Amino acid sequence: MPNASHLFSVAAFAAGLSVDTSLPSVRHAEHLLEAHVWTQVVKIDNASAASPYPRVVYALVFQLDSVLWFYTPKDGTQSLSLYRGQADKDKANLGPLLLAIDPGFTHWTRLPKSDESLTDGLRLPNGCFIESMTLLFRELEKGSPIENPKLLSYYVSRPGGIRGHTVLQFTSGGKVHVVDPDRPARPATFRNADPNDPKDVANRIRRDVSKARQLPLREFLRHSPGDDVARGSGRGDALLALHATGIALHS
Repeated sequence: MPNASHLFSVAAFAAGLSVDTSLPSVRHAEHLLEAHVWTQVVKIDNASAASPYPRVVYALVFQLDSVLWFYTPKDGTQSLSLYRGQADKDKANLGPLLLAIDPGFTHWTRLPKSDESLTDGLRLPNGCFIESMTLLFRELEKGSPIENPKLLSYYVSRPGGIRGHTVLQFTSGGKVHVVDPDRPARPATFRNADPNDPKDVANRIRRDVSKARQLPLREFLRHSPGDDVARGSGRGDALLALHATGIALHS
């Protein structure tokens, strides 16, 4: 699977380190998700001196929409599975999938769960994908009337490459609502947007969007009102390399 993260800039401090010191952020991501989805923290020994990743990498692997995903604070969230509907098979054989992200990921180990206390208000570096999921969990805990929830990821072309950002999208009261994890207290509401057209919704957020994707979150609803199947997400279809990254969009 092509690694879309190569299009994005690397944080200056990470580039100069030989060891990834981001385990606390990875543990926090695990803390945010573990009550809702399958999660696994992994430690990866990177054998490639030419790799953009440090010598030791900590990452969170988690399952969403029958797919495994890969989060690192360095470059956010990307799809780890190559195909939908094979999550259980992928969990048992992570090695080839990790090598597809970086050929230096030749050795890895699963880390046990941690009881370490974490601050709920901590922001995840490049964590908009996971933080948008937690926004949905909070709305559902409050009993908010939510239909057709999705992650909406949109991409903007910049001189340094493509930048991506992910937000929570859902329908309520016949209107499309978008909550940005960077501004959760200021949700946007669109009256005439097509909730199943990611580009239509993304263009109402900003005008320079080059591509947009949706990932359904209906698995977290007790029932699934209406048709909320994301376009291009048929079971067994190959995943798009740029499906949904967690790289922060710099305005």
